Parts: sequence; C-alpha cells; structure tokens
Amino acid sequence: MKDSRRVESVLFPGPEGVVEGLWSDGIERPAAPSGGGAPGSPDLALPAAVLCHPHPAHHGTMHSKVVHTLFRSLEAGGHPTLRFNFRGVGKSAGSYSGWYGEVDDLAAAVSYARKRTGRSRLWVAGFSFGSWIALTYALRDPDVSQVIGLGLPVTANIDGRTFDFLDRLPWPLLLVQGDHDRYGSEADITALRDRLAALGRVTLRIVPRADHFFTGRIEGLRHALDDGLAALALGGD
Repeated sequence: MKDSRRVESVLFPGPEGVVEGLWSDGIERPAAPSGGGAPGSPDLALPAAVLCHPHPAHHGTMHSKVVHTLFRSLEAGGHPTLRFNFRGVGKSAGSYSGWYGEVDDLAAAVSYARKRTGRSRLWVAGFSFGSWIALTYALRDPDVSQVIGLGLPVTANIDGRTFDFLDRLPWPLLLVQGDHDRYGSEADITALRDRLAALGRVTLRIVPRADHFFTGRIEGLRHALDDGLAALALGGD
C-alpha cells in the first residue's frame, strides 16, 4: 500500500490568540472486504484524535518523541490526527497558565478538529502533563469517545495535581506506562487502573525497561499502543 501521509502545519484560534499545530488526515487504508469504500480511500467513520504534549514549563512541546510516536500510530490507523502546542510554546500565543488554561487550549484544538472533519465524535490523548489535561477535558465533553494517557504522573503529583478527580469513566481508556517511570511507578499506575476498572473499561500496558520518556524504548511504546488499542477495539483489556 502506498503511504499517503501528508502532515500540514496549521494555525487556529485559541483563548489567548493563535495556536500552532500539526494536522494529518490519516493514512489512507484499503477498503474493508465488505465494500466500505473504494480501495485507498480513508475510513471516514474513524474519529479525529487530538494530542496533548508534556509540561510546557519543562520544555514540553508537540515535538516530543512520545507525542510524535502517538501521532504516527493513530495516523497510521487512519485517524485524522492533530497535535498542538499549548499557550506560550512555539508559535502559540500566551504564556503558561498553571494547568487550567491549557484545558481551554485543548478545547480550542478539539473545535478545530471537529471543523476539519465535520464530525463531533473524537478521541483525546496526552503524555505526562498532557494526560492530566486530556482526562480533565474529556470528562466535560460528551462526544469524546476514547482517551489515551501515556506516562501519567501518578506518583510525583507534579504541581500538586492528582488524578483523584476521575470519579467516572464514560469512555474506554488506554494507559501506557514505563516500568521505570519515576513520576508514575508501576505499582501506582496499576492501583489507578484497578480503581478505574470499577467505573468502566480501562486497559493498561506496561513498557519494560522504560523510563518516563520511554528513552530508547520507542518501539516498545509503539507496540504497547497498537496492542492496547486493538484490545480496546475488541472489548478486552
């Protein structure tokens, strides 16, 4: 199959001014055997995915290797995909707010993705700081249909933020964590998984020998993402 990847630099309005992002319509895939479209056409049923980067006050950007890996994985699956810079990062206007303003930045990115696709249903995802932003936003938006969290800071409680606000799980959730993540230990992410499993569908994948940034373990991260997404699609864990 020919790789039809085309990533587009985009600017769109946000609460503090312009927001910078990278957009892909998703890699075109052959039609299903049942005849769901012409060969080489994109699967228009797939929701867009909007991705959040790590902590902007600690040099986090949409160009993080982890965010890039997630972007490529979802793009390869055919999803229209958007990663973007929070306020004050790259070409995005404004300055770091202390978390809650960045939730509003995600809302602006979601609005842009919906306008590009013409569909309200979508996925949100985030890495580290971005996972807290994605999960916080997802509880407010009834049209979010799946959430992906990578490298959740469940141990360090960065800036005093915790995941205690997760008191319901209205969408399937995929968690991917390194087993040597100093900000989120395997024991703590497993405890969070066990708590959330009583509320809804949650899948956890642990990447062996991986630190918080999955240094040298990007292939392991990609495999964990693909495996976890496949499990959720099949209704398993």
